[in-house]
Amino acid sequence: MAICVATALAGCWYQTPEQHWEVATGGAYSGGLSHDGNRLVVGSIHQGGSYWTTRPPARQFDWNHQAGSYNEILYSQFSGDSAVALTADYFNLVTWNTATGESLAFWNAPARIEAIDLSADGRFALLGLNNGKAVLFDAVNGGVLREFLHDGPVLSVSLSADASRALTGGEDQTARLWDVRDNQLIQRFDLPNQVTLVALSDDGQRALLAPASEVASVWNVSVRRKLVDLPTDKYRLYSARFIGADLLLLGSTNRDIFQYRLSTGELVDHWRIGSFWQNAFRSATVLDMTWQNDRLLALGSDGYLYAF
Repeated sequence: MAICVATALAGCWYQTPEQHWEVATGGAYSGGLSHDGNRLVVGSIHQGGSYWTTRPPARQFDWNHQAGSYNEILYSQFSGDSAVALTADYFNLVTWNTATGESLAFWNAPARIEAIDLSADGRFALLGLNNGKAVLFDAVNGGVLREFLHDGPVLSVSLSADASRALTGGEDQTARLWDVRDNQLIQRFDLPNQVTLVALSDDGQRALLAPASEVASVWNVSVRRKLVDLPTDKYRLYSARFIGADLLLLGSTNRDIFQYRLSTGELVDHWRIGSFWQNAFRSATVLDMTWQNDRLLALGSDGYLYAF
């Protein structure tokens, strides 16, 4: 259903959910959807971590870092093949087998974690840390394999599918693209505010750079050319996902989801979560979103999974 609202960014429309399901009573710290939308990992505020299938939504496993207790799962992510999931609090990370629900490994982080990403095969984790470093972490055997330096806490990180490129965004108002294989800086982007969200396409060719409360941009990093600026400065962006060769999904901290066509910069769709009257979380963050065939799924920090 489309509703007419006045917004500077999107004009006079947005779509509301067709269905919603509570997956975290009292809200969620974190959550991630698999690429195909068939799997969901949630770090709830009151019930610890859990793993779900989504058609229909059904809780399969409880995932916590300590047996017999609920833990604050602050970050959660799937590998590209959905076989492995990563959950993390500020100082620990755990990998999980999504088929059996069993934990694969438990590791201590080298400093406080601010952001995570997981390689497509689940072998490597990219961690943004508050000590001015991002690190490539061996999620199978443990240990830091690479360090990528900033001049302040690293707030957002992204790996290409083959883990050959890493994109990092920092409080130092820079985003930096790295060649993971030789640990070299490929390109530095100086931006007008702290960089709270970055994302790489799976092939590592396109990069989203989103400074806080500023215009976001998408670059073709292979030729070092900006593709488009996106008028997102009135919104605080939290989540992003490249869809195919020409679409980008963006989720905000205030319930909005936008889909842009990168070849033209056109806003082609606008959705909003948390709009049913019983929901007290009026400023829910969009933790993650993806297409599941012909419907859009989105997870909100209000603890609901939405379908459009």
